[in-house]
Amino acid sequence: MPKMLVLISILISGLAHAQDRSPIGDAKWMAERLSGVKISADNPLLTQMAARISANDRAGAAALATALPQFLNVTVKQFGAQMSSREETIREPLNDFTATIMGVTRDGTDARQLLYGDFLYAADPARIPAGITIPSVLVTDRLRSNAHYAALERANLDVGATLLRVDGQQIANSDTTSIPNPDPAGILTSRAFIAAHAIAGTNRRLVEYTFREFMCLPIEGWADTLGSDFRIGRDVDRFPGGDNNKFLTTCKGCHSMQDGFRGAFAKWDFADNSAVHVDNGVTTGGLQPRLDNGVIYKLNRPDFVQYAGGYRTSDDSFVNNATRGANAYTLGWREPAPDTSALSGRTNGVHAFGRLIAGSKRFPQCMAKRVWASVCHNELSSAEMESIYVSMGLNFENNGYNLKKLFEAVAIHPKCRL
Repeated sequence: MPKMLVLISILISGLAHAQDRSPIGDAKWMAERLSGVKISADNPLLTQMAARISANDRAGAAALATALPQFLNVTVKQFGAQMSSREETIREPLNDFTATIMGVTRDGTDARQLLYGDFLYAADPARIPAGITIPSVLVTDRLRSNAHYAALERANLDVGATLLRVDGQQIANSDTTSIPNPDPAGILTSRAFIAAHAIAGTNRRLVEYTFREFMCLPIEGWADTLGSDFRIGRDVDRFPGGDNNKFLTTCKGCHSMQDGFRGAFAKWDFADNSAVHVDNGVTTGGLQPRLDNGVIYKLNRPDFVQYAGGYRTSDDSFVNNATRGANAYTLGWREPAPDTSALSGRTNGVHAFGRLIAGSKRFPQCMAKRVWASVCHNELSSAEMESIYVSMGLNFENNGYNLKKLFEAVAIHPKCRL
């Protein structure tokens, strides 16, 4: 057969398959979208899924698909990897941030705890097959490097099945010792997230990317020029180019929002290849971090001063300036997410900040948006998509913030497969 005819035949065959709306065709589409890999047409799983679809139990069919190991190891891993780095790429190597999202999804844990829980996930030595070595020394392989997770990924294992929840976050205190993290906040205080956003800069990026990843809003999407400027740092010029009006109509909008929250991260840094927290001058990361006014030096650097009357950070308190106008509706602030730990009454630091974000209406809607992008690979009109995110966000809440159930609910949504 001529090459052109072969190509046409393949295209026609592929199109026909893509449009196959039979129970078996629907099962194959659903299984592949939830697993992230191609599924052979003769896989017995498809027959089981098709039977449930025929019985009008699409939710049951989706649950069979999320039982595949590839659901965690491909789809959820990529879902987490994209949020774990500044580059926002699915090709980011496995790290403590992504592994924790995988573990929380597998275990059906309330996903709000991702933003304030005192735990992370790592490999369970008892689940590693004989003959495979995964470096697992806490300080050298997890706190001061990504060696543990990189080796786990290279080992070609069912990573999702090997993960174990490790309660009690730690931070390095020397080359060989660690101390309890005094301000644990789930993946917001993971090594990967701190490394991506606390290195250099002035810690504003930690706030910016918390909103990007967990509220699905770039800084321009929640800037407000009418917000308070009281917390805006001394490094922000109030007369850029000699024009105060430029500050009032542009710079102020972003900095009012970022700088209000920035204090939550005032005691965090990334140094000596590890996350560093300063608590009453305690040495962490094997170094004595340079301080100014009791917080990480870079927040108040004298050589950065552009306006001496600006705010000088002195603790890890924060204020929420994003409560007026469109932000009040878009972000939907509510009470902080419930927490029964000893830290639940805290109003300072990243733990409290994470609880505030997790308790908002926007957080479940953002997770629905991210899951939709992972599974459906389509987008409708803006108005229709916003309606879907709201409804799927409510579904997520009603299911106890269970990420696996959210993936399943999205996969069976009638608009997911067009």
